[in-house]
Amino acid sequence: MYVAIAAQSVALSLCKRHGLIFNRLRRIFTTLIVRSVGARVSLIGTIDADTDILIVNHQSMLDIFALEEVVGNDTRFIGRTGIMDKWPVSRIVDRVGHITVDQKDRRAIIKLLKDVKICQGKKIIIFPEGTRSQSGKIEPFEAGAKLLVEKLKLKAQPVVIKNILDVYNESNKTATSGTIKIEALPAITITENWYEHTHQAMNKAFSQLT
Repeated sequence: MYVAIAAQSVALSLCKRHGLIFNRLRRIFTTLIVRSVGARVSLIGTIDADTDILIVNHQSMLDIFALEEVVGNDTRFIGRTGIMDKWPVSRIVDRVGHITVDQKDRRAIIKLLKDVKICQGKKIIIFPEGTRSQSGKIEPFEAGAKLLVEKLKLKAQPVVIKNILDVYNESNKTATSGTIKIEALPAITITENWYEHTHQAMNKAFSQLT
């Protein structure tokens, strides 16, 4: 998988950003990276065309490419520096225009709001746990996704990646052929405690592998 990621980094560096060849290469490499660990992706439910931001649980780097396969190229991921700014991932982040957050910077939330505003019209994808969880449950959410949705009045939709660790274990870099199941839940209605209710709904869906 990492060889394919490095190859994508080099290939995208040689193309005009978001041109026809650039976008075709992104699709080719997305599929190649997912297939390199013996995986296929199945989407359960529908991602609404007018959804602004997808709130997704996070277990592995493979999450990003599995999501790109079902959502498409018109996506921008939000991720932390320390991971997103290391080569070869950093080159892809720069060329595609994904959004990075430096949690050590006190002004990070202001920059994040500006960056997401610039990307409106794309599908923004945020991992609200703030880290990869391999505990078999969805960890508590940090405040960032809630703030973005409420401040920018974004249409949000929860998406649950269910069994990716059964297919690819990032800790020991082992892979087993299988299908990664991704479930799109109904779009969120913003009411009091909507964020807590979203976490509960995602955890419930996560525990149901059918």
